[in-house]
Amino acid sequence: MKTILVAGATGQTGRLVVEHSLAKDYKVRVIVRSRNRLPSEILEHPNITLIEASLLDLSDEQMADLAKGCDAVVSCLGHVINFNGIFGEPKQLCTEATKRLCKAIESNCPLSPVRFILMNTVGVPNPNLSEQREWFERVVLSLLRWLIPPHKDNETAAQHFHSNIGQKNKYVEWCSVRPDSLINEGVSTYEITESPSTGLFNGQPTARSNVAHFIVRLIEDDSLWTSWRFRMPVIMNSQGDLNEELDQ
Repeated sequence: MKTILVAGATGQTGRLVVEHSLAKDYKVRVIVRSRNRLPSEILEHPNITLIEASLLDLSDEQMADLAKGCDAVVSCLGHVINFNGIFGEPKQLCTEATKRLCKAIESNCPLSPVRFILMNTVGVPNPNLSEQREWFERVVLSLLRWLIPPHKDNETAAQHFHSNIGQKNKYVEWCSVRPDSLINEGVSTYEITESPSTGLFNGQPTARSNVAHFIVRLIEDDSLWTSWRFRMPVIMNSQGDLNEELDQ
């Protein structure tokens, strides 16, 4: 039985990651600021452990205790889309959470590397690849980087994996999943690519359920994990029949 730690479990995608993980009979630990934002089916599940706190307010010892014994850590943290959520504190929520979760994993010196999966966004480039964008899109992304703190936060969170964790860390292996335009739909067929195949303003829809489905597959499927670890896959709904359900 795998044990998963999920940060951002009350978000629309994070909650689906929790539901998919519980459906696999995994033990799931969640860090939430308010338990009231989770449905009773999750709160009352025998495999759930709930920590009601702001993640960045936890001590290093508390963080290490939460990460101890986990096979995977998933961060679906994001900024609330309102004025205070975009421009208020903490401006580096995703980055600081990623750094502290990595530190917590490392402090436990696990016998096998823990899989850290970060939900990011297709607007964040992979620094290991020369991903091409139209000049206008490059200008827009530059403006977002300087004017909209959450975009910069997403970039620096992913950069921490590349610059500080790398590919030779004994305790942490990572994958940064980049959805395209998020929508609310059920699980369907989806595509995984190395780099964005659409423009910034004509993105291909990505169901949140598909993002959660792929994240849990990365946790359970060793072959899939080996294919995508240390990379930043882009996930999009297939252009074919979006209603074709996958086995869960």
